[in-house]
Amino acid sequence: MRNIIYCLFYVLIAGGIIMGCSEQTSNKALNKASDTSLINTGHLDHLYTPATIPSGVKAAGIYIYAEAPDYHLVADSDEGFTCVDDVARAVSVYIRSKNFSTDTSIQNKVFNLINFILEMQSPNGYFYNFLFTDSTINKAGKTSINEANWWSWRALQTLTEASPLIKNIQPQLTNRIDNAVKILVEKIKSEMVKLPLTTKVVKGITVPQWLPAGSATDQSAIIILGLIQYNQINNDTVVTAYIKKLANGIMMMQKGDSANFPYSCFLSWENIWHAYGNDQAYALFKTSEFLKDTLYANRALNEVNDFYPWLLKNGFKSSFYINKDGIKLNPMNVKDYEQIAYGIRPMVFAAAEAYQLTGKQKYADIAGHLAAWFFGANDAGSKMYDVSTGRCYDGIVGKNSVNYNSGAESTIEALLTLQMIEKYPAIKNALNKKIMH
Repeated sequence: MRNIIYCLFYVLIAGGIIMGCSEQTSNKALNKASDTSLINTGHLDHLYTPATIPSGVKAAGIYIYAEAPDYHLVADSDEGFTCVDDVARAVSVYIRSKNFSTDTSIQNKVFNLINFILEMQSPNGYFYNFLFTDSTINKAGKTSINEANWWSWRALQTLTEASPLIKNIQPQLTNRIDNAVKILVEKIKSEMVKLPLTTKVVKGITVPQWLPAGSATDQSAIIILGLIQYNQINNDTVVTAYIKKLANGIMMMQKGDSANFPYSCFLSWENIWHAYGNDQAYALFKTSEFLKDTLYANRALNEVNDFYPWLLKNGFKSSFYINKDGIKLNPMNVKDYEQIAYGIRPMVFAAAEAYQLTGKQKYADIAGHLAAWFFGANDAGSKMYDVSTGRCYDGIVGKNSVNYNSGAESTIEALLTLQMIEKYPAIKNALNKKIMH
């Protein structure tokens, strides 16, 4: 996880500046939330910046950090100033905009951001992640090297989503996208598809070893989402079988039940659950639809039914480990903080998908309740997303303590959440009821 918790010197400043006037503006905006959009890309547009790639291709990036109180853009001297992981998610925000098909300024942002992603693909098929401010690619950093890791899967997911949406607008760029995806998929086939169905035991927990990084269900979920979109066009039987193989591995990592800890949650890796990036339930819903097999949806519903209400009742969590003592699963090293947008968005997506699948109001209520975290229903009692500016603060770092910086990941994940909410009036109404309660 790249969110850096800065010294909370800024909190004292922001307490007077941000919470004194911006929150008042937010309250006014929320009072009209039932008939106006909550989506404001103003801060994301602020983070958007032209990027020079060594190849000379016109591109753009998304600044990783923006520091309070003035929200100036900040690069990371060790990693870089922009990365595929954030740029790919920013593309998703822009192409899901209701104005994408008609607004050329949004389209041009998307094209430039996609150019950045494509230019970061390495000869081995995987992607480098970070670009330095001097326009050189970070090829050595552990969060940037061209390997089977998060940023390559993020590129896969975004490029497969974007391709059919831009093919009639930018056919040449679409061809480049499709070629890049083909190269990556072939790399996945050659290195990952045939991994044997072996397992290992960690603290009494049996985990699959055929997932990326040994047992990473969080990464597996992103691969599934990208490959489903790929296969809706290509109908590759090898890819279909691999989607099922990954989904079965994710289900193996579901622990507990409605009455027993950890309440049907999907562990993230080995014996740890962490909130950020946990798209497993959402990916299983999509797998169920793709494979026409209700098994996967039923397992996803278990997490939404059992684990999300427990988190809501217990004030959310950042992470925990589990071990197995006989037949009992026990929590270890439970951490409440930091709480970030990237931990909330996946749960909202899954609950929204449960509502879409079943039509049951309780899932709209869960989604709305989870999303209310952005508007003050959290341990800090703070509005984490400001409708008037489009900023989402980087995280809750302790009881009543907020990191008021607003970088790429937090902003993007908030906007993706709100886009999902606004697809479903029942969820938006549930959110409104919660924040006005």
